[in-house]
Amino acid sequence: MEVKFMQSFDRLLNLEKEYKGKLEFAKEMNDEEKIIYYEGACEGLKVAMSAFAPYLIK
Repeated sequence: MEVKFMQSFDRLLNLEKEYKGKLEFAKEMNDEEKIIYYEGACEGLKVAMSAFAPYLIK
């Protein structure tokens, strides 16, 4: 159970890193649609990761 939990959290961290990179690229390209999409995706990942917080603090 704990291993799957950490794998899930790791996946969220990796997605956040990936989306932040794509967001920076979209900003460089001045692509408003993708900027909005990746900003929203990053915010959604923050919310998802905050759900893990009670389990990380032990």
